[in-house]
Amino acid sequence: MLAPAADSSRRWPGVFERESPFVVLVARETIAGLTRAHDLLRQHHFGFGGPSEVIGLVTVAARPGRIPPEIRRYREVVGSLAGPMWQVPWYEEWTLVEPEQLPTWSPGDPMPEKKRKIDPLEEVPLEVRELGTDIVAVVREKLDASSSFDEEEP
Repeated sequence: MLAPAADSSRRWPGVFERESPFVVLVARETIAGLTRAHDLLRQHHFGFGGPSEVIGLVTVAARPGRIPPEIRRYREVVGSLAGPMWQVPWYEEWTLVEPEQLPTWSPGDPMPEKKRKIDPLEEVPLEVRELGTDIVAVVREKLDASSSFDEEEP
């Protein structure tokens, strides 16, 4: 749903020219989903992620309602290795369509004035807009920091 994002097809990005090195892991809020994210974060921390840089973790609700305490605790452990963490709630409507049928958010899209009931198949939910805005801000900070580092005199 985030226009500037792309699936890296189960590989660490950043090795090809003009390919962004920034990674946001996305995991379903299940033990299996969080374990896979944890495995990837350990891979990255041990240097097997190539030139990529993990900038956060997005977790997606696996079902409506409250998150079981075991999942919530494990999510916090995995998230502590990833940096910023965002959570996308359950939308039943999303289970009924292919991903390409979902609405898309782009940087610069206006935020709704207030939280209101929307059709999540027609409009990007506020939580997704906010996490998109946050992710873009993190990437801009990283780029600004690296450009100011490049400009420093030895």
